Amino acid sequence: MSTCDFCDEFSDGRKNAFSLRYGPAFLDRVVLATEQFRVIASLGQITQGHLLVVPLKHICSLRDLGNEDIREVENLRADVRSTLQETYGACVFFEHGIRTGGSGGCGIDHAHMHAVPVTGEGVLKTLTREFRGRSIQCLAEIKRSRNPNSSYLYFEDASAQQYIFPVSNLPSQHMRKLVAESIGKSDWDWRKCGHEPEVISTVQRLAPLFSAVGTPQRG
Repeated sequence: MSTCDFCDEFSDGRKNAFSLRYGPAFLDRVVLATEQFRVIASLGQITQGHLLVVPLKHICSLRDLGNEDIREVENLRADVRSTLQETYGACVFFEHGIRTGGSGGCGIDHAHMHAVPVTGEGVLKTLTREFRGRSIQCLAEIKRSRNPNSSYLYFEDASAQQYIFPVSNLPSQHMRKLVAESIGKSDWDWRKCGHEPEVISTVQRLAPLFSAVGTPQRG
């Protein structure tokens, strides 16, 4: 899909947001690669160490993954959490699972889960005030929704408790804004970011650590 930023980037294209910002001087933001997934430094770093877990296959949300791939995401999430905690401290995860057009995504309709080294204080309280959600025990539960066509927010707090919130229309990058504001940061819009030293330092610091974790790089 040539119009997808991630698909273009993962096929070594040069028309994606990352390549347009960093060019030939910094060709790769991958910190961990498997056969089906990439873990990459996020553009618009909320803090250094802000990562995205992204399937290579073009799907709109993690709910579209098969059972085997969901299990791999669970393992990747565990590796990411362990590495971020050892390196930076507390971290949270979130995904806006897009199911319908105009539901307020970030502008890229390719599934991706954020992992951000923050405590996320107050984020869960805000979500439970804004939406009617529930706790879940594992990521596989996002596939067992009463309404599989509903968009959703997935949030995992600093203590690894997981929640899902069915949503309809949201402001663009709603979860980014909530998490950034939890640390008093106002510049949360990834589209407005330019060349960020934190992206480079995140890759340089974390890629060797993920290599040491032992998760196979088969890509």
